Amino acid sequence: MNIIIRTSLVAVILLLAYNTHSYGQKQILSTANKKAKTIYTKAIEDKYRMSVDEFCSKMKKAIDADKMFVEPYWAIADANNSDKEKSIEILKLTIKNNAHRKDETLKKLADILKNMGRYGEAQTYLKQLSDTCKGRQTILDEYNQIMYMIEHPVPFSPQNLVYANTTKDEYFPSVTADDKILSVTMSSMGNASNENLYWSKKDGGRWTAFVPIKELNSPTFNEGSQTISADGRYMFFVACNMPEGFGSCDIYYSICTDGVWSKPINAGKSLNTSYWESNPSLSSSGDELFFTSNRPPTYGGRDLWYCRVEQLSDGKLRFSNPENLGQAVNSPQDDYAPYIHADNRTLYFLSKGHLNFGGSDIFVSRRGEDGKWSKAKNIGYPINKNTDCYGFTLNGAGDKGYISLLNTDEKERGIDVYEFRLYEEARPSSVVCIKGRVEIESTRVGSEKQRVGNKSTSVGDKSTPVGSNPTLVGSEKQYVGNKSTRVGTFATVEIFDYLCKKPFFLSHSDRKTGEFTLILPDSGEYGLNVRKPGYVFYSSKIDKTKDTLYVFLSKIERGKSVVLENIFFAFDSFELDPKSDNEIDRLVSFLKDNPSVAIEIVGHTDNIGSEKRNRILSENRALSVKKALIAKGIDPSRLVAKGLGMSAPVASNATEAGRQLNRRVECVVR
Repeated sequence: MNIIIRTSLVAVILLLAYNTHSYGQKQILSTANKKAKTIYTKAIEDKYRMSVDEFCSKMKKAIDADKMFVEPYWAIADANNSDKEKSIEILKLTIKNNAHRKDETLKKLADILKNMGRYGEAQTYLKQLSDTCKGRQTILDEYNQIMYMIEHPVPFSPQNLVYANTTKDEYFPSVTADDKILSVTMSSMGNASNENLYWSKKDGGRWTAFVPIKELNSPTFNEGSQTISADGRYMFFVACNMPEGFGSCDIYYSICTDGVWSKPINAGKSLNTSYWESNPSLSSSGDELFFTSNRPPTYGGRDLWYCRVEQLSDGKLRFSNPENLGQAVNSPQDDYAPYIHADNRTLYFLSKGHLNFGGSDIFVSRRGEDGKWSKAKNIGYPINKNTDCYGFTLNGAGDKGYISLLNTDEKERGIDVYEFRLYEEARPSSVVCIKGRVEIESTRVGSEKQRVGNKSTSVGDKSTPVGSNPTLVGSEKQYVGNKSTRVGTFATVEIFDYLCKKPFFLSHSDRKTGEFTLILPDSGEYGLNVRKPGYVFYSSKIDKTKDTLYVFLSKIERGKSVVLENIFFAFDSFELDPKSDNEIDRLVSFLKDNPSVAIEIVGHTDNIGSEKRNRILSENRALSVKKALIAKGIDPSRLVAKGLGMSAPVASNATEAGRQLNRRVECVVR
């Protein structure tokens, strides 16, 4: 198989569409007529030395010798694969002549009619299946469902991205969750001999023309089947015949720094094999990669697989041994091009199997609370029909889709990308995006001098704490310190659900600018953890009403502190809320990663109640955190717990918002 087919979605679809009969294999023929057998066998042997007309002429002679000999009819139908009407004509003749294996002929004829969009005719022939035909009722039920979906179409009004598309083929669209960057694979129309990666950025709400990603494209090799991560930090793609490759085509990834992509990094032996791997898609949680492979075990030709991903401190990735996604998703036919939405639980993919309209259809499967995938569901007609889909993706909100289709209005433009509004029932859970930036605290000139009174500085009508982890949101003027001295930095950025151990989002800030994009559900409560070796970690609650977040990291030095914003207690209680577990785990990780560091855990309260009562409460809360750390293996000698009660507020106690800021637990490096 050539390298083009190994990587190209276009070539894959063409390959899947040409379902040739395995004539080269030894088979039991449906005739005892020696003359018919001899003519047929000789024609099969000489097939590639004859024209289609010559081959069909030989097969007709075999039919003349025995009109019930079914294999020559099938051979003629397959030889005329590019002329469906001729295939239909010969299969109808097969039925008329009452040739052997009629049920198989009826199914072949129905498949061709289905692929042409002639569903009613296909259903008529399938109703002629014998009562002894295996799976007869299932086949008829599936066609009833197909006809029902056609009679109940879903909304679909695709709009061509005229300012981005070219006269070349654009396929495999992949968009960031914030709907700002769109990547595609591009090749000359109808010729995937030199695939390359392109991207477009929105300008004033309109997609600009696709431009090549020069750092990832080469003049010698094919690069395609790409997806960009939800936050735009990683690009996964397939490249063929690379010098360091493990197979003819391997999965690679690249990391974006200040708009420039790194040298491609091979995903490694656990992921890349001598089998066929393609269509990589990274979860927004950053710990799963979905892809297509024909490696065993398989339920059909190509199956959907996934592997675990470990994000290393330098931003590189480590991949586990892959696992097949299972029968709920994979069919006996080819399933490929997985796309995991940013909600981490809704998987879309293309398939030639399942309940299919005849082309490459889009299906959806949803992961349940038990981790199992639901039975794949066709997203409906006319999004899916008898023509092929060449890739599909969604924005983070899940309401806008991008799909690659053959441009039937201007055929000279080949395959184009279209955008459309996805109907509600087929949507994933919506996610929101929050932009941010990580900076080193020492670059903020004069920031310590700006702590006045209660250690807060007023920004507009908001009281924003300044110190180890201020959360400043909004315009540039809301920065504290001298803007010219601020330096972005590389760090690990994580979003977690308070009641779930698995992170919802995991990525890294830009190595040069420190910028990042958070991806999180638009409902529920989530915490943020930002960490960098040699620095005190950052902790905060996520306020989804804000659209920008600035994070300041301090070097691990005596006196540096962090407010443990994701530690929770019930009112007037020192018992840790289960929602605090994730924060405790991250504090444990920090202490284990820095074994020479000792800390002081300091509890604070608001001014409700007596001074003595608040001091006791704050000390007990600090002790609760200390005990939780000891229970997880931290040496007690590294921990000191202290309560300051209401003596060190960071905000006014006149408002509930201020009192909430004052009720806190701090971790101070000793």
